[in-house]
Amino acid sequence: MDCPTSPAETDTPAGYMTEQEVLVRLKALITEVTGVPGEQIETDSILMADLGAESLDLLDLSFLIEEHFGITLESDEFESRAKRSLPDGVYERDGYLTPAALAELRLALPEVRPDRLVEGLRKMELPSVLPVSVFVHLIQRKLAEKSEGDTHAGRNA
Repeated sequence: MDCPTSPAETDTPAGYMTEQEVLVRLKALITEVTGVPGEQIETDSILMADLGAESLDLLDLSFLIEEHFGITLESDEFESRAKRSLPDGVYERDGYLTPAALAELRLALPEVRPDRLVEGLRKMELPSVLPVSVFVHLIQRKLAEKSEGDTHAGRNA
């Protein structure tokens, strides 16, 4: 599948890719991983439930995102944002996300429908509620951070 391999291959500076530009590239990567045609992939499609991705597919997708967009994704990318606002030990209990954690995740992941972040959600189930839009916005944010870092590094050189 033809997909630009670096942000430099577009007319838009890396730190300023539009949602649509990221979505077009991401759809190609999702198709590569899941086999689902790009025209069937929507921003609100849930990767696991709607597109049939499995845990290993999400790992493959993460590697492809890193390669094609030139960014780094952490394995606990979504959790770490929510954990920063919580005192130690209240993110999960016995494998289940606490009400405080769910509230923080709703703030950190506004793309996820609130009815999917409900009591009884296990920490290991969090990837199963993520729509495509979460990855689009994550990529945009990471590209902007990278661009800002590159700009600051250039000034200090």
